[in-house]
Amino acid sequence: MKECQLCKNCFADDVATCPHDGMPTSHTIAGEPVLEGKYHLECRIGQGGMGVVYKARHAFLKTQLAIKVILPDLVGNDPQLVTRFRQEALAAAAIRHQNVVGVTDYGVIDGSLPFLVMEYVEGESLHDLLAREKALSPERALELMSAVCAGVGAAHHQGIVHRDLKPLNVMICSDKPNLSQAVKILDFGLAKIKSGELLGSFIQAQTTGLMGSPYYMAPEQWADEEPDARSDVYSLGVMFFQMVAGDVPFKGSSIPAIMKKHISDPAPTFADYGTRVSLELEKAVLHTLQKDKTQRTATVEQFVEELTAAIHPGAATIHSSVGRSLPVSSLKVITKPPQSKVFVDNVSVGETQNDGALLLEGIQSGNHHLRISHNGFKDWFGDVVCDGKPQQVVAELQPGVTDSRSAIPMPADVTVSGSGRLDDSHFQATVVNDSMGQTASHVYGTQSLPPKKAGKSAAILGILGVLALFLIVGGGIGAAYMMGVFGSKVGPGGNNAGTPTPSGTPVVAAKADLVAIPGGTFMMGSDSGLDNQKPAHSVTVQPFKMDKTEVTNAEYYAFTTATSYPADKLGQWTNLKPTPGQENMPVRFVNMDDIKAFIDWRSKRDGVTYRLPTEEEWEFAARNGGKNNKYPWGDEFKKNCAVVDKDNTEPDRVGSNSCANDWGVVDLIGNVYEWTGSKASLYPGSKGEMKPTKELIYMIRGGAALNKSAGEFGITSMFRVDVDGAKRDKEIGFRLVTQN
Repeated sequence: MKECQLCKNCFADDVATCPHDGMPTSHTIAGEPVLEGKYHLECRIGQGGMGVVYKARHAFLKTQLAIKVILPDLVGNDPQLVTRFRQEALAAAAIRHQNVVGVTDYGVIDGSLPFLVMEYVEGESLHDLLAREKALSPERALELMSAVCAGVGAAHHQGIVHRDLKPLNVMICSDKPNLSQAVKILDFGLAKIKSGELLGSFIQAQTTGLMGSPYYMAPEQWADEEPDARSDVYSLGVMFFQMVAGDVPFKGSSIPAIMKKHISDPAPTFADYGTRVSLELEKAVLHTLQKDKTQRTATVEQFVEELTAAIHPGAATIHSSVGRSLPVSSLKVITKPPQSKVFVDNVSVGETQNDGALLLEGIQSGNHHLRISHNGFKDWFGDVVCDGKPQQVVAELQPGVTDSRSAIPMPADVTVSGSGRLDDSHFQATVVNDSMGQTASHVYGTQSLPPKKAGKSAAILGILGVLALFLIVGGGIGAAYMMGVFGSKVGPGGNNAGTPTPSGTPVVAAKADLVAIPGGTFMMGSDSGLDNQKPAHSVTVQPFKMDKTEVTNAEYYAFTTATSYPADKLGQWTNLKPTPGQENMPVRFVNMDDIKAFIDWRSKRDGVTYRLPTEEEWEFAARNGGKNNKYPWGDEFKKNCAVVDKDNTEPDRVGSNSCANDWGVVDLIGNVYEWTGSKASLYPGSKGEMKPTKELIYMIRGGAALNKSAGEFGITSMFRVDVDGAKRDKEIGFRLVTQN
């Protein structure tokens, strides 16, 4: 198998040059890029201390997977490698938890190269997040750590210790609605097969800037003792310290220096790093960093308890302090409707998934209070008694709006039956409020309901009818305002950046802000640069209008709200809506199907036929037509004119740079790549090659925040890349055009 030195795509041994970018290929793994006749390796997506990770596709199921190939020279050429790998792979596959990357298969290439098949997740590692944001608030760090501990705890309850917990082994998925579901832990149990990797990991940390295992290893691991769950707790304590303080507590220029600090030096305080936290939080973290593991925080559940008590004083946790030595239970919560928020003992533990289910592991023995919440439905309350056995609760919410004053829990005698369902003789608490808004009475169970009176019922129905009329009229006015009928203004961000509403989501204008671009003839492409940009050739385009900015999260949210179009695949969104503060950033993670649906909606809204720009139209706009400029603002790159050269993929607000093209269009270079409606192709007279494919491949333009402004692959108005139209990516957005 060969790999492209640039794009890392995988090819057969007879392919000498990458058909996508013209770069030479190099030999990596013997044989074709197909493992066991069913796993097609597509491209390399990472490399760690044990081997190489590839993005792959199942030949028959067509599902995307991640495959880790273990390279013997990176794990000490252990003669028992294959045997040990099989044992650890089986152990890792036994962990079934939403916060642990699932292992689905394993195998061996040519009898010597083991590989592991895992679920494929898109997102960023905790290492990347911390590199970008440096330090997190204690509240956000707790939210992340709670999810990590949930996955680690599930493994610990099966007797599996991770041994190599660090930010690089924690992924944060981009397609989940909240952190409790987004966190995924990698490489469970595989650290056990490593031999002699400590030195290699540290060398990698020095040469690549990655923080390897030495910074997170418990003292007993340095002494070559067998690690246990408390060793993982130590590593998690180091990680939490890093999240809040912005750096790891024990650093050094050599392995002996790091080892000495872990074994004998007292842990630093947050104040030593210029960070102020409460005394209780300081104690909770230092408890995990005790040198003697018998004095250390005993379990991940206890760690979360102590963190929660320090950060949210008075709030109970799902792990009762009573009975820590008692057995723990798994609790499966099923809600109708799905995607409901689940609270255990007043602590948010996540949302149920699309099938309505949420599995909670490691619930301590005892009685726990449940609350289920969903917009448009009354809160559901119940109790569950955990005794070490698996429990299941089914919560069917009733339509309506819950007043926060009426959040009254079920009475103490309401318990969960053996099946896990609430006993049929009890139901949701009913609250009747008087005209002063005070609770007049609340009843539980059918025996407490007062007899109906016809006269009062008729009066109540009449009042409800009048209220319903006001709601209908008010709702219509509100909808008209949201659609811009009453003159919602377009803000400085461009076509989609309106005035923020009290909820934080900007009002979207009734019509988009487009810029008229006259037709003309220009020289498309270039006679220098990459092969897919050659040769320069004359092209004529007709007049058209183009969005001044890329489509924003705010406008895409207006679309999903109006049409109920699924938004669960959009990374960086929270609870199916734009994350507060990101409303005016370009929407990402959209593929061709999403864009077509959006186009249909906006075309009906505006009475205009929209579409994606062709490559010719996009480049005509980016090069100022017949001027044939290299950039939208001229022929020289200007640092403040484009969102590029960043250390991460996060875009800025649309229109945040001031360098428009001649007609006022902004962000054509940088921020995010933009889909075009043109199928992938080479220019007339090109000497390049394009790999035949059955998928619909489209061209994207403009580059993204992570791209460079200089060098062979520097972003210009001529730069082009071909991408599968089904792909969702954190670096790709879009804008629309029309000829009306």
